[in-house]
Amino acid sequence: MSSDSVLLDWLLAARDVGLTMLIGVPSTDEALETVARRISFIRESNFGMTFEVRTKAEAADSNAYTTLELPAHTDLPTRELQPGLQFLHCLINDATGGESTFVDGFAIAATLRAESPKDFRLLCEHPVEFWNKAPGSDYRSYAPIIGLDSRGEVSEIRLANWLRAPFNLPASEMGAFYRAYRHFCALTRDSRFIVSRRLEAGQMWCFDNRRTMHARKAFDQASGKRFLRGCYMDRDELLSRILVLQRGSTRPSIRVA
Repeated sequence: MSSDSVLLDWLLAARDVGLTMLIGVPSTDEALETVARRISFIRESNFGMTFEVRTKAEAADSNAYTTLELPAHTDLPTRELQPGLQFLHCLINDATGGESTFVDGFAIAATLRAESPKDFRLLCEHPVEFWNKAPGSDYRSYAPIIGLDSRGEVSEIRLANWLRAPFNLPASEMGAFYRAYRHFCALTRDSRFIVSRRLEAGQMWCFDNRRTMHARKAFDQASGKRFLRGCYMDRDELLSRILVLQRGSTRPSIRVA
């Protein structure tokens, strides 16, 4: 919070590795926004400027607000532009279960490209529709599971099974696409691509939501409280902040493979 050099180290890791953890974060409601704004602007969504991840007995408008296990997914795949960064700050975690799991979608895409190029091509070329309806909103997007940039490099992963609409492909291609989709989903459960950790009070995850899918084990609400706060930020803000900090730095801009 006080050193631009340390801040730059953190942001380069978030850019190049896609998953970071901060420790020693105060367990206060204000800490999340204070840390996020050390980078730049927070992106508001229909869940608010920030959101609280705790069980809602009634009217839960997200699976995150239940005690259920959540499979690997990206947040807000129903939007034209998924948030670039996601922050999850743990204030209380006394419940049994609820371990956090993170999956490197770029590594999975690279594996498919090298070992199963047909599956990779199908997941890049055929868009999938995602829906999220609530009383006051109705978001829908139409984009491929693996998104490529203008250079043909993987730029994003888009996945959330409970928000996915039925596939709409020609019958001649449906079987091959289902096999490619199942192959991708199977790899999200492959230990080669997974980091799993129990999040404790005072810790904060910051990760690239368009690269790093996240999941959660089910937890027992009766065993204790579990309370996280989260927010989003666009990749543009992260990249802009890095460039501004590098203006005053003599270190080269190195990307981690």
